[in-house]
Amino acid sequence: MSKKNRRYGRNERDQTRRAQTGSAQGDDQSLESQRAPVPEHPTPKKFNAPLWAGIVVVIAVVAVLGFNMFSSKDHLTVDSLNQPAVAAVDGGSKVYPANSKFAFTENAKFGYLPAPTLSKLSDDTIVAANPETAAKDMGLKDDLTSLDRDSFLNQTIKPPRKNTAPGEPITWDQMVDQMAGATVFMPAVESPEVATPVLEKIAEAGIDESTIVRTSNAEVAKAASDAGVAAMFTGDVTASGAESLSSSGYTMIAVGAASADEWTGTDLKVWATGVKDEKQLKELAEAGVFGALSTNPYTIQPSDVKTD
Repeated sequence: MSKKNRRYGRNERDQTRRAQTGSAQGDDQSLESQRAPVPEHPTPKKFNAPLWAGIVVVIAVVAVLGFNMFSSKDHLTVDSLNQPAVAAVDGGSKVYPANSKFAFTENAKFGYLPAPTLSKLSDDTIVAANPETAAKDMGLKDDLTSLDRDSFLNQTIKPPRKNTAPGEPITWDQMVDQMAGATVFMPAVESPEVATPVLEKIAEAGIDESTIVRTSNAEVAKAASDAGVAAMFTGDVTASGAESLSSSGYTMIAVGAASADEWTGTDLKVWATGVKDEKQLKELAEAGVFGALSTNPYTIQPSDVKTD
């Protein structure tokens, strides 16, 4: 092949190569023009930390206020009692087995305040039982001090009415654990030895505003007052004056219905005993009596709770 032909051949190949390259570039440009435009990335929004922190705080405050409102509403206290309040002495011992678990449960259910008599057993357990009547109520050969917790809870309590079931005993700790917040307790305590563990349980459960200690013992009254628990005088009112009782830590007094109105002008809240019926209770309440204590609360204040 001549040099001229070789040159021409090389030139043709170069031209072909350049043509192919140009065609490829043109195709690439054509494809680029056909592609959809890529959207720009949006500018990220700034996180307003102080604003969100403020919102969280507001929500938390509302939640706390709501909880406090509903919890305080559901938590019965002495100050929230409606007048006249009615306490069931020993659980209403003319209706139910005295100081029984069933009696106190029914008291709270029907709007009466459980008023147990508290005693101490041989192992220092505090129980709902009247030391003067427990031996007869339970058929014991000896008194309460012969029992410990287990033997006490194994007893049964005779019912006061025929054709009704016997009751189960209950300890003070059990009573508080099961019913705290749902009612106001009105335990009768007559000795400092019993008062100490009773008040300790009250403090532990946080029910100092939901308890009234009934006592004629000045030392017990002072201990209750020092613990922030209301104390009711249950002794001889003819031998005591309102001022001296107030200075001893009492804020309430139990008085016979016949003379209850004589005490309504004092600083002590008056609770009447021996009220005959609903009519008399209404009259006493109108005279300023705060409440009543009864072994059969249904006779003086029929419950609004309906049963099946």
